[in-house]
Amino acid sequence: MHRRWLVNRTNKEFLEYFSRKASISPAFAQILVNRGIKDPESIKTFLSPSPESLHDPFLMPDMKIAVERIKVALDRNESILVHGDYDADGVTSTALLVSVLRGLGLKTYYHIPNRLTDGYGVSQKGIQKAKDCGASLLITVDCGISSEKEVLEARSHGIDVIITDHHEPPLVNGTLLNQKLPQAIAVINPRRNDSNYPFKYLAGVGVAYKLAQALLQDTGCRIQDAESENLLDLVAIGTIADSVPLTGENRILAAYGLKKLNNTCSVGIQALKEVAGLNNREVKSVLLSYTVVPRINAAGRLGDASEVVELFLTHDEARAKGIAGFLEEQNIKRQRIEGVVYNSALEMIGSNNIDKAIILYSPEWHEGVIGIVASRLAEEFYRPAFLFSIIPTNIGTIAKGSARSIPAFDLYKCIAECAGLLLSFGGHTYAAGIKLREENLVAFKSQVDRIVERDLTNDALTPMLEIDACVDLSEVNFNLVKELNLLEPFGNSNEEPVMGIKGIEVIEPRVVGNNHLKMRLRQKNISMDTIGFNMGDLLEQDDSRFVDAAFIPIINEWNGNKTIQLSLSGLRPSKGAESRNVGDV
Repeated sequence: MHRRWLVNRTNKEFLEYFSRKASISPAFAQILVNRGIKDPESIKTFLSPSPESLHDPFLMPDMKIAVERIKVALDRNESILVHGDYDADGVTSTALLVSVLRGLGLKTYYHIPNRLTDGYGVSQKGIQKAKDCGASLLITVDCGISSEKEVLEARSHGIDVIITDHHEPPLVNGTLLNQKLPQAIAVINPRRNDSNYPFKYLAGVGVAYKLAQALLQDTGCRIQDAESENLLDLVAIGTIADSVPLTGENRILAAYGLKKLNNTCSVGIQALKEVAGLNNREVKSVLLSYTVVPRINAAGRLGDASEVVELFLTHDEARAKGIAGFLEEQNIKRQRIEGVVYNSALEMIGSNNIDKAIILYSPEWHEGVIGIVASRLAEEFYRPAFLFSIIPTNIGTIAKGSARSIPAFDLYKCIAECAGLLLSFGGHTYAAGIKLREENLVAFKSQVDRIVERDLTNDALTPMLEIDACVDLSEVNFNLVKELNLLEPFGNSNEEPVMGIKGIEVIEPRVVGNNHLKMRLRQKNISMDTIGFNMGDLLEQDDSRFVDAAFIPIINEWNGNKTIQLSLSGLRPSKGAESRNVGDV
């Protein structure tokens, strides 16, 4: 797919001053400016995230009310049910809060809904389980903000409800200024329009962690004193899995959580790392996303994710290995099912021109994988993608959908405009879940097409390769790679920086392995080994001797020797690129 190349540039004199003042390379100075860091004092805050910079949890709306209610439960020896969700964010949130509450001596149970039979949000089975175990308090994690009816039902049975969630609250009349919150005794959500909490983008596990912080702080305990020693392990997994921006508090939680994860005492996480082939490897955010997270999500995609919570709670090594092995099997099965749905979707799209939004549905599709396929299609075709499974129910045939978007399009606002056609929906800017009657699909598609046509320009549908800094090959050295590593953890809103070089000479290009492009790139008297994964087709399309190259410098270790290798992000005949000035400096 054609991509626009965009080079970030800043006033040269300022970069020289900034790099000299902060004792960093000019290329690294440019990268920091791109991330809004324009003075030496703010470098330490960003590059050395500290737990001391976490915000007071009591700044969150209703936090004091929630803590007081849990303390009452502790005094009265009440039972509590934690109601979670079936994805990685939901199960880590559940395990975290259950661990903390049990560590304080509370009788605590949990419920994870089945994606296929219960759907998203507070479920009838969850309310029934609360009744069965005698719970007088139900606490949601990573769900509940759209569960108005279920909250009222729980209250009718004498069960108080505390909601902790991070999804957008339901809108009234399609405006963020009018939110309809469930009638729980406390609704803890940083996205509330009356929230003064300084950071809005916590994952569900981040919100659960803030409740744990507040509770343990108020009861005179330190967070380390809870029964679970792996709170930050869990926070890092859930935060990275949910693709929330890795800035602000999320950056702090992910950074410290990854440190804990790499030295974990949790037999469950150790077992997961083992089946994922991560023994003796440092786990960073990107690696976590492609190894551990899919295995955690696999159980919930295909059925019941309760075993994953048990994995995080157990101290039994044999039990942990058994569950981890089960998750490995489920992930292999998930990959097979996903491939079938993906190929089916591609056949539907065919070779015809596609609309500005992809909206597809089939009774043959497994609803547990349509979100992944929607994400793949949104990335591949660079437009919003909506996929629906058609499911017979006792109230008629239902279309249950997952949607994914691109940076230029607010998915949640779009779906909110279509609320009159829907049975339910929830989510945020880039991802959402939708449920509607099958007979409303055509009308839904028409309305979404109108919204997308109105809000998305053709330029916005052309993906952009953003280059953080133009460099000479002489600047690409071990010191630069060391500086770049300080930006970890990478993720949404803090992507791995891409370097760019114009007019560089290609030497000995060839295709190796499974369609990988191998070559050396030379500038003046310096040349470097270069690899373009899955870019072998470029060799047939273009044989230019001089190219513009976009790349990420990495360390390649072979037989004990370390060298710098350029991992290609893009390659094109040398012709120049659009530039953008960054910041007013």
